[in-house]
Amino acid sequence: MKIKILYFVFIFTYVTSFSQTSVGLLFNDINASEGYTLFTPQRNNEVFLMDNCGQKIHQWTFTESPGATCYLLPNSNLLRAGKDNLEIRDWNNNIVWSYPTTANGIAQHHDIEPLPNGNILCIVSDIYTLANITSEGRNPAITDTTFKIDKIIELQPIGINNANIVWEWKFINHFIQDFDATKQNYGIVQNHPELLDLNFTNGQDFDYTHLNAIDYNASLDQIMISARHLSEVYIIDHSTTTLQAASNTGGNSNKGGDFLWRWGNSQVYKQGTITNQKLFLQHDCKWIETGYLDAGKITVFNNEGDGSGTFSSIHIISPEIVNGIYTKTNSLFNPQNFEFSWNGSILGTVINEGKQSGVQSLPNGNLFICETSLGRISEITKTGTHLWSYKNPTGPIVNSNYTIYAQNSTIPSNLNGIFRADKYPSTYVGFNNLVLNSNGIIENSNTVSNTCTTLNSDVFINNSITILNPIKNNIQFNKILNNYKITIFDSGGRKVFQLKSFYGTSFKIDLLPALYHVQLEKENKVQRLKIIIN
Repeated sequence: MKIKILYFVFIFTYVTSFSQTSVGLLFNDINASEGYTLFTPQRNNEVFLMDNCGQKIHQWTFTESPGATCYLLPNSNLLRAGKDNLEIRDWNNNIVWSYPTTANGIAQHHDIEPLPNGNILCIVSDIYTLANITSEGRNPAITDTTFKIDKIIELQPIGINNANIVWEWKFINHFIQDFDATKQNYGIVQNHPELLDLNFTNGQDFDYTHLNAIDYNASLDQIMISARHLSEVYIIDHSTTTLQAASNTGGNSNKGGDFLWRWGNSQVYKQGTITNQKLFLQHDCKWIETGYLDAGKITVFNNEGDGSGTFSSIHIISPEIVNGIYTKTNSLFNPQNFEFSWNGSILGTVINEGKQSGVQSLPNGNLFICETSLGRISEITKTGTHLWSYKNPTGPIVNSNYTIYAQNSTIPSNLNGIFRADKYPSTYVGFNNLVLNSNGIIENSNTVSNTCTTLNSDVFINNSITILNPIKNNIQFNKILNNYKITIFDSGGRKVFQLKSFYGTSFKIDLLPALYHVQLEKENKVQRLKIIIN
């Protein structure tokens, strides 16, 4: 990756940027995690990649509004769900693949998930008639004339505008009910936590499950989904065939498509009481990435906090797996509580998002929060220290152009919303061999951006200095350095080593095998190099 860099000497003492801006970069602390933020505005067709200074690094333009998220792929292509189509575009905004979901009878909504093999998992809705669903044992007294239930499909892109459904999983194959004894799925709900009670009373006579998030764990070959209207998160086996996924056997777990783990509201499987409920209309459940500080654990945005609806909270959950089985205590799936919880204020506003929104755990353990209704993205530490905030300055399309809100203008409610945002570390493989230049801010002015410095600034030390890679315990430069300050950061941006005044061509180092950044600083200019320690 080719990146131009500028840091000033005072950056290593204390720098915080803050002023009264209403859109764009609102707050920037130098300790904010290094990387680039990808987001899709809800009310226009754009996708933006931004740096920590609120500078636009890249932009894609699509032909329809989102439905509702996007992913930057390891090959630098962008996968995006539109209202009626799935599309992959390259870095130059050329269409690589486009598939009309709606026209092919696929009611995709909310979230998608790219798989390592190039396929795409989609959340899809199916509509059943009253007769269809009551024949499955649903109580007609709590059912509308039609009934919506979600499923998951795996699409394999074919050519430039086609796809095959290569795998499928449906809720309707994994129901249990104790209402109608004449039906095959009749049973004792509390004895079958691997199945979903078709008649749990959640006040929804039409949209019963309302999935809003999907994630994939490659090491486990498992899928996680979030059912907002049941306040539960589920994990299922992806190693099954479609036939096995419709049954109770097969796959790595030999449980077919039954739930391997569920968490958030044990009342749904008639265990515990309201005091055991942990999640309330949650969004954005996902596993924390391999190599990150909390790798393998789960993050979730808990929209209604403790159920009062007066605040939202973010959490980390750590399931327990023994011999491939998710454990339970007293019939409740472990853990019995959150590993980490936070709720509070950012820039004087209590986080309180009744719908949508999300949270992402970053490599160094910091948390990246998206508040949909505000169009605001923020980073905090686990102790609640606020490090960074950015507010989407774009809105609806007017006369073929997306709205750009000026500083201190009034933004009508929800018109600058963001369903979700993700931060990609600067070391992300999708940035390799790209030149990530700043293209300025989106809004008309921003005093916080004006005083901000980042990896993407324009002045840097002569790039003739190189390091011989990979190394074991001795860093070797290609030329003599004269009075350089040398700082080494890990991939999460944490300082792990420093020499304040270095002369010579090499020095010894004792670090664990990993990818690091070596920062060379002299006369208020900086060069940053990658090193691989093996």
